[in-house]
Amino acid sequence: MTTVVEVSDEQILRALLAEEDVSNRAVALKLGIGDRRVDEVRKRVGLPSYVRGRRPAYGSWLEAFTEQSEPVEGGHRRWTGTRERCGTPVVRHRTSIQTAYRVAFRLHNGREPEGKVSQSCEIPGCVAGEHQRDRVMREAAKAGEAA
Repeated sequence: MTTVVEVSDEQILRALLAEEDVSNRAVALKLGIGDRRVDEVRKRVGLPSYVRGRRPAYGSWLEAFTEQSEPVEGGHRRWTGTRERCGTPVVRHRTSIQTAYRVAFRLHNGREPEGKVSQSCEIPGCVAGEHQRDRVMREAAKAGEAA
């Protein structure tokens, strides 16, 4: 006798949202259901279809950054795009890869950052350009405090 396990649409949706860019097949295997059921839920909630293979080519760093992040309350920005294995958000444009923090800094400040880029806000992973500081900005702030 085979036991039938009921899987809710909510469970399917959670599995789809648990990982970035997960296939219907991966979710179906994880939950023990058919691919078609996962596809139906994906369509019903308005999630884009899974695209196998190459990812979209962006026309500029700005387009790549904007398409892979979203504004959130308080002037912060959440990364929704690709991450390195260690969790660092990265932007790919043509043949280059840079951290989202460096790209955000450059887009906001109009110059390349010098040294390491670090956040000035307390929101983990925020990629808002105005919340990124380079070595020059940190040193200037430190000098201002000392004066």
